[in-house]
Amino acid sequence: MNHDEIRKEVSDWLDANWSADRALIEWRNILLEGGWAAPNWPEDCFGRGYDAEQAAVVSDVFAEKGAVGAAQVGPRRLAAETILVHGSDDQKKRYLPPILTGEHAWCQLFSEPGSGSDLAGASTKAELLDGQWIINGQKVWNTSAHHADFGILVARTDWDLPKHQGLSYFLINMRQPGVEARPLKQMN
Repeated sequence: MNHDEIRKEVSDWLDANWSADRALIEWRNILLEGGWAAPNWPEDCFGRGYDAEQAAVVSDVFAEKGAVGAAQVGPRRLAAETILVHGSDDQKKRYLPPILTGEHAWCQLFSEPGSGSDLAGASTKAELLDGQWIINGQKVWNTSAHHADFGILVARTDWDLPKHQGLSYFLINMRQPGVEARPLKQMN
């Protein structure tokens, strides 16, 4: 499809579907169903299979029409892209739609008290025990962690490797037992 055809298709679709009066969650579900929430994603993953230039045309038309796009910024985007590339089919079906609609809030769990944002200095530990990952450690400076449903977390899984290796990336449920999000109090 060339850019003019895409421009016309998305413009016609928005004319038929977009309303600023519609509830945001309802609108984002319509986007998801139409494949417009992430047009650069594969069709079997809620997208249209567009390349970056084609997806930019879609974004331009959304901006021209004043239409709201999908909820894929910050940690949501990091989680979505990781799941899209490395996730199982079950994970894609379970996590991608609520990421795109904004139904699930996500946070980034990278920084630690002793190493800041230097991931190579991560001391949070993850051990595989009886088929389950057990994660122990502390993360700090996690914007909106107390509101998040899920988090993306980096933990050390192999202590024998150099510090830039032996790290693993996890998706965690922020509502599960053992996860605590509390404010970081500062003296001013």
